[in-house]
Amino acid sequence: MVIDKKFILTVTYLLVALIDTGAQIGECPSSAKFQYYLHLAHTRTAANPYMDQLVESIDYSYYDMLWLGGDMAVSSSLDDMTMNHLDSILDLGNENTLWALGNHDYADLERVSAYTHRPAYYAYYKDKITFLVLDTQDSLSNMVGEQLELFSSVTDTLETTTHLVLLHHKLIWMYGDSYLQTYINSIPNGGFGDCFYCINPNNFYSDLYPKLLELEAKGIEVICIAGDIGFRTNEFSYTTPEGVQYLASGIDDGKSYNQALVFKHDLFNDSLIWAFTLLSDLLIPRDTAAPVLHSLSIAPDVVEKGDSIRILMEIEDTLSGIDKIKLDIMNPLGEQLHALDAHLSDWKAIGENRYVHDQLIPDSALNGIWTVSALSIKDSVGNLLCLNSSDSALATFTVTGPTGISEENRPDIYLYPNPSSGIISWSMDPGIISYDVYNQIGETIISNKSPEYRFIDLSHEAPGLYLIRFLCSGDQSIIKRVLIY
Repeated sequence: MVIDKKFILTVTYLLVALIDTGAQIGECPSSAKFQYYLHLAHTRTAANPYMDQLVESIDYSYYDMLWLGGDMAVSSSLDDMTMNHLDSILDLGNENTLWALGNHDYADLERVSAYTHRPAYYAYYKDKITFLVLDTQDSLSNMVGEQLELFSSVTDTLETTTHLVLLHHKLIWMYGDSYLQTYINSIPNGGFGDCFYCINPNNFYSDLYPKLLELEAKGIEVICIAGDIGFRTNEFSYTTPEGVQYLASGIDDGKSYNQALVFKHDLFNDSLIWAFTLLSDLLIPRDTAAPVLHSLSIAPDVVEKGDSIRILMEIEDTLSGIDKIKLDIMNPLGEQLHALDAHLSDWKAIGENRYVHDQLIPDSALNGIWTVSALSIKDSVGNLLCLNSSDSALATFTVTGPTGISEENRPDIYLYPNPSSGIISWSMDPGIISYDVYNQIGETIISNKSPEYRFIDLSHEAPGLYLIRFLCSGDQSIIKRVLIY
């Protein structure tokens, strides 16, 4: 099982967003940042048309895709009554319902195709994941003929794919592996043999596995998911030495320990994680609602450099609870600065759904009006509220103090080269009195109060984006950014 890890982030100030374009909120991403997929298999009871009672009670509308591993009913395609029953629950004709056929589904392949609008094996693509749905009942577990041609043509032409998911019924990758083969008679339902429901001698490692390794070498994650377990074990997971992932899920009708595989797909980070989950837990309503922002304010609305502002928010999330808050703040020059990225634990609760955070305004801050231009609030399961403003600010405050920065008739400086390997020069000297260089978290790394030369040496600093504040004659300031590689 892979656990969804939370990254621990600290409150930072003056982190320039161009360091990592993913860090800045900017335009709000789609609220459907995460998608959820469910793998179910061996759901059959001893009599048509029924499946396990809990399987028939799950609300499948919570899932963006449904992956079926076969043996859905005791004889799924025997008649229309059974297929109609399965269809009413699993929505077999939905393009996002993928069905890898098992031996108990094989009575009438034409009937299956009439309901699914697909052949027994096929390829499908969605959100950078390529799916190959295999028919491991055909040719006694061997991939031959047109099915092998499909596999080869797909794996030879993958370009925009981040993951290849092989959906199949039999655990065909157990045969031919010196370690897994010893468990063929203790893990899968069918066991080893030459029967229709058995794991038969096959060509997985001779014809399929080498191409899967080629994909792994290209950075494409390969996941093989089987469905013929349940009687002897309720979950299976194994990673080959080369990094190919083997998974299997299946249930034993009526047992309290029955499990399914739930996948969480992060569309922005292209990650796919999974967990074996009790069927009973799948009956619990899943939180799909974004947090709600009732109010946002900043006090005082005028602050001197070196003092703090208090950010006050009234936010609510009824089911999962607030996890993390991000604010983007724009300075008077119109530059987007990432000011706050913190978990809710970094805020102070002052009442029901009301939280405050005190933020220091450093001495290097520009005088003028600062605006909260974007806000995102995420709950603990990934639902996101994202707000930004193009015409008006979500909130504003004014920074004042000595050595203020006048924006009228201010001079300019051209830095070169930019990007640079470390030595930065400037094209003109509009009466530069001093300059300060700030790193990615707003720390002053260089402070030169009387520069003698028209260059700055950043060759010993880490690669990244730096902010340089020049103080010029007439008490005017110029802010420049430079990228060090």
